[in-house]
Amino acid sequence: MAEELGVKNISFIECDIMKLAEMHQEKYDIVFTSEGAIDWLPDLKKWTKTVKQLLHKGGYFYILDSHPFFLMFDETELRNEKLVLKYPYFLKKPDYSDDIGGYASEAKAGENYFWMYTISEVINSLIEAGLKIEYLHESDKLFFDLGGMANSGYGEYHYPFFDTKMPFQFSLKAAHSD
Repeated sequence: MAEELGVKNISFIECDIMKLAEMHQEKYDIVFTSEGAIDWLPDLKKWTKTVKQLLHKGGYFYILDSHPFFLMFDETELRNEKLVLKYPYFLKKPDYSDDIGGYASEAKAGENYFWMYTISEVINSLIEAGLKIEYLHESDKLFFDLGGMANSGYGEYHYPFFDTKMPFQFSLKAAHSD
């Protein structure tokens, strides 16, 4: 991607995020966690400690991800305007699948685990790591099309029936202030 965009001063690190703090000591002004990432992480506290370790003092962390309230429901039923509980909000047991597929991989088989998380776990893990929450935003839009969603523009999608009724994504900014 760097070559395609003509970016020269960049490096990529491929690593298990749960082991990154042991292997990488550089500091950054911004750490970003993108869409669909934290539900694959078994330990949010370890992840947020790694985030803080990667930040310069005065740097900040930003995340955009699926709202865990929306993740509770069977995504195939949402397009039928139905809320069918699939993953309990406070479930601590990972959901196992042997089918990766989709956006994450072209492979049709592989071992993977999904961990449900709560908004309070995300916020409290960041606070416990020593980061200061600057804001939390929630939105009734989503950064990908689940199927049958209307395009809202700006790379976001929505089910008109659920507009203003429930959150589908959240974003949060936290600063390293030590």
